[in-house]
Order: sequence, then structure tokens, then C-alpha cells
Amino acid sequence: MSRRSDFYRWQGPRPVIATGDTQVRLPLFYHHNDVFTSVHAASYDAVAAELPSQVIRPARWADGRALVAVTAFRYHAVTWTAGDGSASSLAPYGEISVAAVVTAGPARRVLPLLSSQPRGFVLHLPVTTIEARDGGIAGWGFPKFVADMDFAEDPGFRRVRLSEGGSPILTLTVHPRGPVLADRRPLVAYTTLHGELLQTVIPVLGHMQARFGGGELLLGDHEVAQRLRRLQLSCAPLAVFSYLDHRSILPAGRPVGPARDYHGYAGADRAFGRLTVSYPDTPPLDQYAAALPAQ
Repeated sequence: MSRRSDFYRWQGPRPVIATGDTQVRLPLFYHHNDVFTSVHAASYDAVAAELPSQVIRPARWADGRALVAVTAFRYHAVTWTAGDGSASSLAPYGEISVAAVVTAGPARRVLPLLSSQPRGFVLHLPVTTIEARDGGIAGWGFPKFVADMDFAEDPGFRRVRLSEGGSPILTLTVHPRGPVLADRRPLVAYTTLHGELLQTVIPVLGHMQARFGGGELLLGDHEVAQRLRRLQLSCAPLAVFSYLDHRSILPAGRPVGPARDYHGYAGADRAFGRLTVSYPDTPPLDQYAAALPAQ
């Protein structure tokens, strides 16, 4: 659990990874993130069939079903130290994580995301920039592809529409409510890389609202949406979480066992997807129009 005063005092390894011509010294520091998430029941057998290693198994809800978390991120400030010691940063980007909630051993039938260390195997991880895609694939094996994301922020709801080339993938809406809770639980993400299951422990520092129910997930007709339908996801979430503030640190992962290759959706090569945010009584704001030079 991360202490506020120690959050940036990184004591772990600082390996250098190469993504294209760029040398990145880990970890990556995510200083300002907008985040909301929902947790959905799904078929246990279908989710288990997606997992590439016996080291992890699907977590079970009280009725025995598996759990899948859908999380929307907008990253405003991401920095790292380059191989020559200089400071570098990523362009702001959006990301949608679809992850099977897992355990690394026997667990009671509870809501694991309320445990001390939520764990998930990343099934799909669309992003809005090619640099975020390539770095995530090279360093961790994250199943990333470049997509389009349209966010809406309102006092009564938060929403994201995910699509690619005009083909809708999913729309997630959450209705935040409830007491504000401090969240300093590290997130454990599992991926596959070079025939091994990789475990990445991500420190988190933030405050969130949590409630049961309170949202809706709609799937489109895209290939990724069809894959999610085969998991028999419930449209109504069991719980939703909405962050008032959120920081995180992405270090190197470590191998924890053999794994078969996991193939996510590849998508097309393009430098940027669409990233917009709408607020009440305003048209969508193009996040890249302000953050990046004209192309």
C-alpha cells in the first residue's frame, strides 16, 4: 500500500527498454489521471478459456460467475527518465482496459476489487496514440491497439464511447455516488511476453467513490465487441468506481511462470486515434488540437 509521502521515492529496478528508436528508463510516472471503472459478471468457463496460464484463475463472484473489469483512463501527464538521464514525456492519451479479474491461488467468493490487491489479466487495451501502443507491447506485452475514444463528463454521469474507424466497440456509462475513499492499493496486472506470464505491480494513489450497480455497458459490432460477447458479460455492472484524483507508477514486470501466447486485436497502424471530451452545454473538445502541434 502506497504512503502519500513515499509515493515518488521509487526504490525498485530501473531497467531501460527500447521502443523503436526511443530508450525509456522505467518506471513511467502517471501524475494526473482521470479514471472510472465498472465490474461485470461473466461466464466462468468462457473467461477461464481466455487465460493463458495455470498460475492465475478467474476470481468468482458470490454466485460463482467470473468478473471482468472495464476501466477508462485519460492520462494528462506521463513522464520518465530517458537513457541519457534527461526527462521525457508521453503525449496525453486515452486508454480502455478490459481485464479478467483473477486470483493467484484459492480465494473466497467475494468482490476482489475491494481486496488489498486487485489483480487482472488484460484482455484488451486500446489506446489513442501509437507511441503508447508500441511501448506497452514492447515492454509488457499489453494487447494494445489504436482506437477512438469520446468521453463525456457530467455531474450525474461519466461516459466513454470506444470505436475504431467508425465501428463501435463499447459504450460505458457510470453514475458516481457514495462516500469518498482513499485508494492506495497497488494494482497487479498480468500479461504475456516471450512465452512467460508477466506480473506488473502498479502503485496507485488516489481518492474514489464506490457503489454497487450504477451504470451500463453496451457492446457494438466490432470484432473486439464480438469477443466480449462470447464472455457473456452482464450489461449492468455489479459495482462502479469513480476517481476524484488518481496517480500511478508503471514499473517493469517480472516473469511468474510459463504462458501460451495471448493474441489480442491488432488494429491498424496510425499515429493517433480520436480523443474528445464533452462537458455540459459544450461541443466535444478535441484533446489533441490543444496538446499537439498541427499535423
